[in-house]
Amino acid sequence: MLSFKQFYQEIKTRKLRKTFVIYVTSGITILGVVNLFSGVYHLPMILFDCVFTVILCGIPPAIVYAWHHNLEGKQKIQKKEIIIYTFSLLITIAIILWITGVSGVRLLPSDAKTIAVLPFKNLSDNKEDEYFSDGIMEDILTQLSKISDLRVISRTSMMQYKNTKKNLRQIGEELNVATILEGSVRRAGGRVRIVGQLINARKDEHIWAETYDRELKDVFAIQTEVAKNIAASLQAILSPKELEQIENKSTANLDAYTFYLRGRDYFYRYTKQDNEKAIELFRNALKLDPNYALAYAGLAGAYGRKKYYDSSQEWIDSASTLSSKAISINPNLAEGYKALGDVYTSKRNNPEALTQYIKAVELNPNYGSAIANVGYIYYQYGLFDEALKWTKKAVITEPGFARYSSNMGVQYFSLGYDSLATIWLNKALMLQPEFFFPNIILTYIDLYTNRFDEARARINKLLSNYSDVPAVYETAGDIELIAGNYKLAKQYYEKVAELTSLMSAAGIKLSYVLIKLNQRAEAQKILSNYLTSDTEDPNQYSEGTITYYTAAAYCVVGKNQMALKFLQRSLELGFREYRWALIDPLMNPLQNDEKYKSLINTLKSTIAAMRNHVKAENL
Repeated sequence: MLSFKQFYQEIKTRKLRKTFVIYVTSGITILGVVNLFSGVYHLPMILFDCVFTVILCGIPPAIVYAWHHNLEGKQKIQKKEIIIYTFSLLITIAIILWITGVSGVRLLPSDAKTIAVLPFKNLSDNKEDEYFSDGIMEDILTQLSKISDLRVISRTSMMQYKNTKKNLRQIGEELNVATILEGSVRRAGGRVRIVGQLINARKDEHIWAETYDRELKDVFAIQTEVAKNIAASLQAILSPKELEQIENKSTANLDAYTFYLRGRDYFYRYTKQDNEKAIELFRNALKLDPNYALAYAGLAGAYGRKKYYDSSQEWIDSASTLSSKAISINPNLAEGYKALGDVYTSKRNNPEALTQYIKAVELNPNYGSAIANVGYIYYQYGLFDEALKWTKKAVITEPGFARYSSNMGVQYFSLGYDSLATIWLNKALMLQPEFFFPNIILTYIDLYTNRFDEARARINKLLSNYSDVPAVYETAGDIELIAGNYKLAKQYYEKVAELTSLMSAAGIKLSYVLIKLNQRAEAQKILSNYLTSDTEDPNQYSEGTITYYTAAAYCVVGKNQMALKFLQRSLELGFREYRWALIDPLMNPLQNDEKYKSLINTLKSTIAAMRNHVKAENL
């Protein structure tokens, strides 16, 4: 038997210390590389655990190998070595199987953290409980969307699959998601049965499934459990704050929750009558639970929507009060900040609106409408590249929502990428054929490339189908304005004024057309009402397009220096439509002015810089 001194000498001779140091440092390097690639390519964290297990269990075999084979000369592998190596391998495999088994997951593809939640089937005897099953589905979806490590498709895109006959693979491909949650809800008496199944959409394999058969009062706990189980199944990392949000119960009153779900169901029907019904139901929820923050946010949203049916400022003020109340009860309520952002948008307070929308997205990283509204505000600022980045995120969460695809088209159009704009605008029309706005932008693409026949053909179709939409008539007027057909342009602009007001961009264009038709008295009446002593300070304006047309109005009356001041202010406020400015006949008196040329060149440079950023960021 070797003495301690002899044993230590053998360790030095066989270079065991050197082998151990090299092995450990190499193992640490490998773990660092795995951790780096896991973060970059969203690989499952369990991969790191498996690699760590292999390295850790490999230490004994490495030492044994060094003991027997680091001496000079060739040494044969001994039987006892093979036994040790085999035993270590079996231990390694057993630990890996234990790790993956405890996790309840298998190694998933790198994009496995993308999920869509299908509308749950209503298995209750009462078919009127459809709102309840839809509400459970949406609440689970909302819980999941609070997890920043997941990409969750929003409700609007999912409701098209209600009662669908498409298979999960088709749905996964259409939404570009790897996993799909489907389920059912049965409510009877005081009990509820919720079944959920998480499925790998590409392989049609079950990842996780659970049945919850409990008292109805436990419905909130079930939603939390489902979200946490899915997050664990997809190896999603939950921050302490996200976990706190998921576990937070908005109300403990089941009847108040039922009123809220019914109110939300009516809110999504988008009619004046249904919106009023939603308001009534949200109020009923608050009577039962005066501290129900979500119900306050829902009521704020419904009041905010009244602006589409009633121009009274009262509804905006009520929405402001209610959304602030929701936030005061629950400072982590994304829906409250979104509702407050809508209030500030209605008041044209873009800086404050942007603050509220970003706060909503911070609390709910998959909140499609809040993400889209951030993009909208940046677009209003004339920051088209930043707007494009946010709108792309919105499209990812709402791939089936035509408005967001249309917004993508508008932003590419504003940057001068007409081919890309056309692709996205046509996609919006494919999703919603009756959506008129994409066709308006496509008309301007034709107009800017002197395809007047195509522009007229497109707008004539819109005129026959949307006889009450001012934007359609104004676009038709713009075509004839640029073409020099002033009589026809006059008819279209007058129709816009009839539907809206003469105190508008269309009113300014009408005044120009009237002058061209020698109807100066009528033109002067419009311009004198528009250009008053209150409009002489450009710094009073806060919106770029309005400021641009005030510049155009001053141009029409021959006050070129005032026009230049307002044009400069419009650029400061985000007006970026230089292609329109270059062909706008109202601006003709400024064409040879050096300051005008300088402003247009500045505008072109701004667009060019944004285009370069879009290319660099591959947007």
